[in-house]
Amino acid sequence: MRFNKNKIFNIIVYIISFLFFIALILLLSGIFFQTSPGLFIKELENVNLWNSIFLSFKISFIVILINLIIGIPIAYILSFNNSKISFILDSISNLPLTTSPLVIGFAVLITMGPLNPVGKLFIDNGIKFVFTPQGIVLVQLIISFPFFVNIVKTSFDSINRNIIDLSKTLGADSFDILSKIILPLSYNGIMAGLAISWSRSMGEYAATQMISGVIPNVTETAPIEVFVKTSYGNYPAAIAIAGILMLVSMFSLGVFKYFSYKMKPK
Repeated sequence: MRFNKNKIFNIIVYIISFLFFIALILLLSGIFFQTSPGLFIKELENVNLWNSIFLSFKISFIVILINLIIGIPIAYILSFNNSKISFILDSISNLPLTTSPLVIGFAVLITMGPLNPVGKLFIDNGIKFVFTPQGIVLVQLIISFPFFVNIVKTSFDSINRNIIDLSKTLGADSFDILSKIILPLSYNGIMAGLAISWSRSMGEYAATQMISGVIPNVTETAPIEVFVKTSYGNYPAAIAIAGILMLVSMFSLGVFKYFSYKMKPK
């Protein structure tokens, strides 16, 4: 009787999982079957379409470069420093995960606007964030940053502390330990973090729209272009851009899964 209950339970679990994954695949892949291949290719020849995509690529690569520069030191502090400061820093760095991207975009819009002392300071020094590509970089950095830091921190946490303690007894300083031990051992985690943060940056819409002003060929990223084309009823163009973004997501997910698998202890 117990065997039968376990068998029935397993069957129910597999059926629910199967139906969920089928529904998810159908929902996400539907955009590839909504237009003809000829019309899809014709839309890909549109220069404006590629302008928005190239802008998204440019901004996302700047974002992951900044993530790499500031994310690794912060992940190092979070992983190897158990003080109250690291706890507070961990909480602050994860705040964007629980905050609506729309709210983040609005907060940056207000803070970096000319009526705010912070924004006025930057503007007086010739640096503008509102309705500019650098403003998009800022909001996408805030949103993608926690993904990179958390993955890298997890990779740092998996390093055997005995190796680090032994290095210290042999006279290695903190910089040598980070550059010659921690970073090489965390290569897979860093690459996985870059893949996810890049994908998150490429697909960000709400916060980007708030700060961008939706200026064609200046601040109109690919996700915004999808919304604009849909608003005008140009579904073929929206489908073409959405399809490219979907392929980018699939690629970044594949990279993330590959390096995540290599992170697992053999």
